[in-house]
Amino acid sequence: MKIVLIGAGSFVFSLSVLHDLIVDHRLADGELALVDVNAEVLPIMAGVGERMRAETGSRLEIQTATDRAEALPGADFVILAAEIEGARRWRMDYDIALKHGLADQGRECGGLGGLLHALRSGTLALAVARDMERLCPGAMLLDVTNPMPRVVGAVAKHSRVAVAGFCNVAWGGYPGYQWLASLAGRSAAQIDVVTAGLNHFAWLLSIRDRQSGEDLTPRVLEAIGRAPDGEARLLRRWHERYGALGVSSPQHMAELLPFDPEVRYCDRPPFHGSPEERRRLLERLRAVAAGEAPWRDALTQRSWERPVDLAVALARATDADFDTINMANDGFIRELPPGRIVEVPARARAGRLAGVAVSALAPPLAELLGAVSDVIDASADAIALGGWERVQEVIELDPAIGDKKNAVRAAAEMLRAHADLLNMELF
Repeated sequence: MKIVLIGAGSFVFSLSVLHDLIVDHRLADGELALVDVNAEVLPIMAGVGERMRAETGSRLEIQTATDRAEALPGADFVILAAEIEGARRWRMDYDIALKHGLADQGRECGGLGGLLHALRSGTLALAVARDMERLCPGAMLLDVTNPMPRVVGAVAKHSRVAVAGFCNVAWGGYPGYQWLASLAGRSAAQIDVVTAGLNHFAWLLSIRDRQSGEDLTPRVLEAIGRAPDGEARLLRRWHERYGALGVSSPQHMAELLPFDPEVRYCDRPPFHGSPEERRRLLERLRAVAAGEAPWRDALTQRSWERPVDLAVALARATDADFDTINMANDGFIRELPPGRIVEVPARARAGRLAGVAVSALAPPLAELLGAVSDVIDASADAIALGGWERVQEVIELDPAIGDKKNAVRAAAEMLRAHADLLNMELF
């Protein structure tokens, strides 16, 4: 099995991929190609991997490349975890939005900020997919780059590459659904949970005691009802309006909804780690690669998204269950059209991935998810096909954008600002 990791300079995510492959799955052999345009960080990350490999006895071959075309031939799986100048580009969008009176639109995955973020990330993802079609046509793209459903949608709808998306926001990180378990007075190992919907916009469909089968939803709602904080108030209000409890964190979910005075919208880049924190971590990694510090001290967390789990299950044809994977709808959520990117439970069986159909949604929730899904689908077309009219269509469809007139003006300025990352001939 060969895995190519594009965006290997991500100090947090790359470390977790190395850990998943070498420590968790004890991959005895195979290849891992670390790809990043930052040539400085590649030998450091490879050195950390070599330390892990030596201590575990793995024979995993680790390669590096600054050009993905050198790494893609022979790949079975390609993990896309690249963010191009994330903080700087977000700030550019935010400053333009402020100028046009759109302070709440400095969003990462929804609204106007989410649209421009999608155009940048999606342009990169489709370029990767085109290279995969040419250099490793049987490989699968495993995406963790945001805005993930729009990126996955563009690849799924406008390329021949198999693709799935990974996000931990609904899951809550390892070991999964712990926050829901605590509300129900249980541990994560004692509950069975089903969540579904859209990425960063998933909803609780059921929570039961694993042993007794007791429905724990009333306990969870009671705990939310007692909580005094503002996020709990938002969850209660959305539950009353849409008939389900949101589980993707109020801050993330609010990005996909109209302006709400109770929400504190971002006024600084919503990305992991300050420049100073990243510099300190890089120095720690240098010490690890040089054999001067233990690698476990540099591993700040286990993998959140865990795409490696799917890659290993498919490659080995072993059974694996996933609480959330983002994939094209094939009857998994009956209220949404086929082909739309949805976040649902999924299973790997005999080397194949299949989503799991979930229970019917409350009509108000189905209507809301349909509206947001329309935005995601239109964004995928704008990424792949371009056209200023498609950008305007996304703005018109998006319930998260209230001031359509000023948003159109701001979008035109944002497109010009990011011309170096976009195929401007499309627009």
